[in-house]
Amino acid sequence: MQKKTFKCVVSYNGTGYFGWQRQKDAPTIQGIIEYSLTKFFNKEIKIQGASRTDAGVHAFGQVFSFQVDTDIDGLNIKKILNDLLPPDIRIISAKEVSSDFNARYNVRKKFYRYVIHNSRILYPFYNDFCWHINDYIDIKKINKILPLFYGPRDYFSFSGSATEYDNHIREINKIKIKKINQWIFFDFFAKSFLHNMIRKITGTLISYLLDKITEDNIKKMFEVHDRTISNTMAPPQGLYLVKIIYEKMEK
Repeated sequence: MQKKTFKCVVSYNGTGYFGWQRQKDAPTIQGIIEYSLTKFFNKEIKIQGASRTDAGVHAFGQVFSFQVDTDIDGLNIKKILNDLLPPDIRIISAKEVSSDFNARYNVRKKFYRYVIHNSRILYPFYNDFCWHINDYIDIKKINKILPLFYGPRDYFSFSGSATEYDNHIREINKIKIKKINQWIFFDFFAKSFLHNMIRKITGTLISYLLDKITEDNIKKMFEVHDRTISNTMAPPQGLYLVKIIYEKMEK
């Protein structure tokens, strides 16, 4: 047998989990996948995830990598894991990659989407998969303030953890917003995000569109180091990790 490195793309419904990262006494996506791999290979397997999603956040294309001594190929890794994992966690693809590939450290860009349903009544089966907002939202004026979020900026006021990061400078490459009937989609592209950053930005943008805050209020959020000033945080169930984009270094 030889040591192989596998890259796996996983989709999951985050409703019943305490986020991606393993926790000692709570079900997480990473914990369930590691348990399944350890059970099959009969030895401890640790995985490296590309992005840490919070409790209730979903994923179309989360990526993780792991190494193991095996003769099994990627296609069978996919089948084995899908046989062992619960139906709300699905392996979309699995393939062998070069030994120096790391799902977290080789990331070039992350694509997250936030989903809002803008209507008087929300069908109940959508409850766990979007943010329902009753008040009518006109997205036309959004382009005026989007440049405030571009380029390297200090996102301290848009972060949710007091101790996780020493550096709060992040660079958003693009924010795209579109409305299709009653659905509003906020697409975020960046190499990395702070904890709760996307949900706080989304909440801030919605507050602006609903005339609850002004452009000057948003500018002040960047000028002061105060997490309480951006106190509208979108709920987790509307957020999706759509895709992880990597440098060209795989096999």
